[in-house]
Amino acid sequence: MSPNESELRSPLNDFVQAQDRGRDADNEIKSKLETLEVKIEKVQAKVEGQLQEVENKLAEQLHGVEAKLERQLQEVQTNLEGQQTKMEAKLEDSLLAVKTKLEGQQVVLTKMENSQAKLEENLLAVQIKLEAQLQVVLNQLHALSNKIDAAKVGVPQQAAPASATITFERSSFERIGTRYFRIVNEEVLWNYAERRCREMGGYLAFLQNEEEINAIIPKLEKNKYYWLGINDQENEGHFVSVASQKPAPFLKWAEGEPNDSNHKNNCLYLYNGKMGDGYCSGKAFFICQADNET
Repeated sequence: MSPNESELRSPLNDFVQAQDRGRDADNEIKSKLETLEVKIEKVQAKVEGQLQEVENKLAEQLHGVEAKLERQLQEVQTNLEGQQTKMEAKLEDSLLAVKTKLEGQQVVLTKMENSQAKLEENLLAVQIKLEAQLQVVLNQLHALSNKIDAAKVGVPQQAAPASATITFERSSFERIGTRYFRIVNEEVLWNYAERRCREMGGYLAFLQNEEEINAIIPKLEKNKYYWLGINDQENEGHFVSVASQKPAPFLKWAEGEPNDSNHKNNCLYLYNGKMGDGYCSGKAFFICQADNET
């Protein structure tokens, strides 16, 4: 081997050795990488296992919490249903007690109303009886007064001047048509109206015909009742003038009148130009006449 070859072989050998060392280093790195990959896979598998365990534990805990909540909700619902049932039963008992009490009060109220109706009926019967008796007395007084007046006519007396009579009539009564009347706008019972007219020197009025009604209507208040001196207290359906005690020859009935089916509407009134029969115990205005003509 020549010196030059020897010189060249030495670097070549170094290169080959260096190359071998590099190959060995690569192999070592590759081996280390493979070992690292295996470790990573193991770690990854371990982590995945741990994660699965955590997930399973969380799922079990969640299921336990859900089951517990469901039991608690069921208990609450059961308690509420029980309380509702008790409240409904208590409310039903209270309503039943109230209903029973109201029914008892209604029975008492009905008895009271029946007693009141019976009392009113008895009072009305007594009132009608008293009115009838009073009317009999008044009629007797009227008859006596008429007899006295008739007796006076037969006794010779000095006639009073006509002017004096007219002055007396006009001081208390107003000439309406051909006769003298006095209209009193004070609501009173029929018997009281009849007595008031007598105290004034006249009688509770009887209107003789259509002309007198037409003449007196403008003097009366509209839609007001006015007592007239006519009644059928002694004989139902036979209307008599209290001034003359004679049957009334003229009656101008309103539609549906007279309507006394139980002999309680015994006194006549005038209402807007028409006549009707009503309770003598009612109140109305009244009209007096100065004479005792029917």
